[in-house]
Amino acid sequence: MTVKNFFGKPWKNESFHKTYEEADLARSILLEDWEESKKEGMQTKIKFMPSRSRFVVKTRLHPDFQIKEEKKHGKNKRRNKKNSKKGKINTPTVV
Repeated sequence: MTVKNFFGKPWKNESFHKTYEEADLARSILLEDWEESKKEGMQTKIKFMPSRSRFVVKTRLHPDFQIKEEKKHGKNKRRNKKNSKKGKINTPTVV
């Protein structure tokens, strides 16, 4: 298990605010916009950054709603190419 998969999908910093009330207002506006545009699976949170004494509004698409790419099945072309010349012997025929 990798660290990236263990913690889940990363969050994107949407905006920074000095007070929690300002951050909560920005978060509620985002939620209203998503309801109007019918975006499902969007998540938002407010986090306090003590080093800078401010609040950040973070957003992401929930991992269950993200389109997953299908993995390719079959052998690798490079692997086939690498082994294709192996074992061929060019010996002249003797009569």
